[in-house]
Amino acid sequence: MEMQRNEVSKIITTTLRRKYPTLNEKQAQFVARELVLAPENRLIRVSEDQRLSKEDLSFVIAKEVETSSAVSWNERMAQSMERLNSGTDTVEEYFSWLSATLTILKHMNDGYVTEEDAIEREMFLKNTDQREGELMVCLGLYESCQSSTAQEKVKFIRYKLQKLREMRTAIQFLTKKDCNVETTRSEFDAAKPYYAYFKNLRGVPFGYDANLEKKAELGIRHDLDEDLSEDFDHSAFLKNEILDDMAFEQNVAPVRTMTYEMPEETFEKFK
Repeated sequence: MEMQRNEVSKIITTTLRRKYPTLNEKQAQFVARELVLAPENRLIRVSEDQRLSKEDLSFVIAKEVETSSAVSWNERMAQSMERLNSGTDTVEEYFSWLSATLTILKHMNDGYVTEEDAIEREMFLKNTDQREGELMVCLGLYESCQSSTAQEKVKFIRYKLQKLREMRTAIQFLTKKDCNVETTRSEFDAAKPYYAYFKNLRGVPFGYDANLEKKAELGIRHDLDEDLSEDFDHSAFLKNEILDDMAFEQNVAPVRTMTYEMPEETFEKFK
């Protein structure tokens, strides 16, 4: 999830620049990469005359994130990401997903799959895959905040993600990938209970949930997903996303040295 990794990388870079104001954007990105990839005793240069081991720098940044200013920044960042493409109200986005799901299930099982039907399906799956990544970042950011508002948001987004996965699962397994193909009566009949389920959800307030046995029967139960459980460590999850992103996008070789100082010429060129 590229969007997810980019946003998390931005969080670390911004925190570094807040703690070390002399770092410019490129220097902060370099230090962030070192912070994620380096072994604990590797020395990382954070200013003209200061070097810290990865272990010490991690502690410094962790303390910075715990400050009230960092927490409020995390909450503002989460609010901004949550509102992306969500209209005037983030609940509105949920109901737009339900409407799209009903349309796709209907069009993809009405006897013939047109090219427009297939494009509609693929765009929904593509856009909601990216949106799921963004909302997972929001979930991690809100969990790092102590305000009661943020903790209510955690419950809100966890439910919203659960429902989005139900919709995606139904579309992925009840519709064809191909276009210009016929669908059978048995496929239409198989899709009917799912259509009825989501139509019912669209007619009730946000937060309603169906009987768990009914969802299990339909094969779309996601309330037991590990990464949506209350004890899932989103902080570790996001750090792994950053690690994967930096290793892949920057093509960084594995760290092998036991100690390290950013070369003078390297630090200078980022000024």
